[in-house]
Amino acid sequence: MRTTIILLTAIFAFSCGSKSIQKEVKQEKATQIKLAAYNVEYSKNASASEIGEALKSYGFDVVCFSEAPGGDWTKEVGSAMGLNHVVVGKYSTAGHEDKYKTIASRTPLYDFEEVLMADTLHTATRAKTKIGNTEFVVYSVHFPFGWRDQAHIDETTNKVQTFVNYLKEKQHTELAIVAGDFNFIPINADSQNAYHKMFIDIGLDVSWKELGIDCTTRNTHNALKPEDNGNGEVIDHIMYNPAKIRAVDGEILEMEKHLSDHKPVWALLELR
Repeated sequence: MRTTIILLTAIFAFSCGSKSIQKEVKQEKATQIKLAAYNVEYSKNASASEIGEALKSYGFDVVCFSEAPGGDWTKEVGSAMGLNHVVVGKYSTAGHEDKYKTIASRTPLYDFEEVLMADTLHTATRAKTKIGNTEFVVYSVHFPFGWRDQAHIDETTNKVQTFVNYLKEKQHTELAIVAGDFNFIPINADSQNAYHKMFIDIGLDVSWKELGIDCTTRNTHNALKPEDNGNGEVIDHIMYNPAKIRAVDGEILEMEKHLSDHKPVWALLELR
């Protein structure tokens, strides 16, 4: 009888220990993607290889570029980072020369699409990639906002709303990450933003909230002119659905020598 009790106790202890180990292994295997967004100002201040070398040590899985030159530029910058799968958007932002939305990835990219926001002057570059068994849909964006007059504001609002409506229809079927130069400052305790609210209304939000980064004391623009770097100019973002994904790390990269008028931003995202 005593032997039986000892044996059952040992089995129970082993079972509990086994479950604990399984739980730890499961937590260790949580799917993560480390993603960055960078407006490179058509690479006028640094070459593709220089930018790639500057980002290489961070070990990004995916980088979304805006204002990227066409041709082989993204292939070259990706090669420097070990991101050998690239897609270049079909249309340059606002019709400007060499201001494409592009994506460089460590894992293969597929099902490319250029999402129109009513016309070819305003688009998002979309591609899918898989990490483990998880498929992510990555959107590289650049919203060229302008404030010339009310008519232009209304036009911009309509274009953003067109894209948001597109994303809304896909929220139940895809795991979306939207990254790039949004050209808007996120909502905070002291301010509202109609464009940011459009994304919040469909379940997407910026990584800064979960990371606890106060955007009112930071900036991502005017990196080459520190004297003009007013706080609160955080206009580059990484967005996702916080109900499906969480940000476990991330930052605005403060380089010793900035290579564009924007600063790169990044986030380490993990499936919930």
